[in-house]
Amino acid sequence: MEPAAREVLSVAFTDGHDQRLAVGGPDAEAFGGGDASDHSWGLGGGDRLGGGAEDDVLSGGVGRDLLSGGEGMDDLDGGEGNDTLYGGAMSDALMGGPGRDHLDEGPGHSSMDGGPGDDTLVGGAGPDAFIVGPDTGHDVIRDFTAGPGVGDHVALFHLRWEELSVEDTDGGVEVAWDDGSVLLEGVRKADLSQDDFMFFNEPDLPPGARAPGGPAPERPSPSVLGPEIEGVVPPADQGLVPASGEGARAFSFDQFTVAIGTDAGERLRGAETWDTLFGRGGDDTLVGEDGHDILEAGDGDDGLDGGDGPDRLEGGRGNDTLVGGGENDELMGGDGDDRLSEGEGHGMLEGGRGNDTLEGGAGSDAFMVASDSGHDVALDFTATGLAQGLFDHIAFMDIEAGDVTVRDTDEGARVAWDVDHDGEDDGSILLLGVAKDDLRQTDFMFDTPQFVEGVSDYGSWYIFA
Repeated sequence: MEPAAREVLSVAFTDGHDQRLAVGGPDAEAFGGGDASDHSWGLGGGDRLGGGAEDDVLSGGVGRDLLSGGEGMDDLDGGEGNDTLYGGAMSDALMGGPGRDHLDEGPGHSSMDGGPGDDTLVGGAGPDAFIVGPDTGHDVIRDFTAGPGVGDHVALFHLRWEELSVEDTDGGVEVAWDDGSVLLEGVRKADLSQDDFMFFNEPDLPPGARAPGGPAPERPSPSVLGPEIEGVVPPADQGLVPASGEGARAFSFDQFTVAIGTDAGERLRGAETWDTLFGRGGDDTLVGEDGHDILEAGDGDDGLDGGDGPDRLEGGRGNDTLVGGGENDELMGGDGDDRLSEGEGHGMLEGGRGNDTLEGGAGSDAFMVASDSGHDVALDFTATGLAQGLFDHIAFMDIEAGDVTVRDTDEGARVAWDVDHDGEDDGSILLLGVAKDDLRQTDFMFDTPQFVEGVSDYGSWYIFA
């Protein structure tokens, strides 16, 4: 079923937690967030899209849009136009798209990609990856925390260290390349360390000039809380909500395809578009194909394949298999013993609760762990050679460096944490084939820049005298 050109469409359903979908038209719309997991597409016009406490996915489309994710792990895409994006609390992914955008992520470990155009980026508290490349224009980062200890970092794709120039200016240090640059406002050239740069196609290591005396303190940030978007969404009366036992429903609009499964388990395949697929109950197979795809499996032992493009995959409850494919993907296993395989690009892999198997693939990856994330195994953690700088790394959520111990085993280095300090490990991640002596401080990322006791600081050296 395809909605009429000017129709505002709304769908609501549950797969253990409430989901709400809202699709706009060519005119400006305002969709507010709520207790549900909101998926909103503004399409044309200057739209105002909001999220609530759950994980939300907001897409502005064409026009000067305002997106405010609120709490939860949100995925915001401004689309074409001069957009303003606010991530909110927790770890978010913000993409500005073509235009002069303003991105403000808020607290948490997040990725920010302004896209083509001269953008302003504000990371907020916590470590952030500011993604730049040959065609991203001339960006400004307002609150970059420079120095040792893996805090904020410039994530460069299709660029190498020898292609960069680094110069002090009145506004801060400018890192430039052919036809592009990023200005680190308020930062001096002498403040920069090796772990301020991540080359996420393949590792690279800027030269080290002097050893660090310890981790650098986090800078204050001008980040502000995004506004609460007020908007009325029409009731879900389109006949698109599948009940238990009925077949899956699908509809398309603009360059997007949406498919909603049932409780029975089925195979849902996207098109050569940007797909959003909901498996709901049962053992589902979700295939995204090309484009920026969102795959949410729900309950059951599911298989998810994002295909090419930057994808977001959520396994939900059950023992799931997630395959990211090409480009930069977010993989979240959820509850259960999951297997996550990212593929090429800078991936974020979070197994969730359970004993998970993680494979980053080519490119730099963040293996995300929390105090209750179980005992995971990383199959291909890269730590030697040029990867002694920032490349693959363990991203700790609500875990401090003082909670962490590292010891060698017959299989590889076991990184464990004891948050309550009762003498028993609360969780761990085993780095197969990696020795403790191979590890560097750049392999560990915390909420603030910190060093792990007994680990070498090579790779976190200052670059300039």
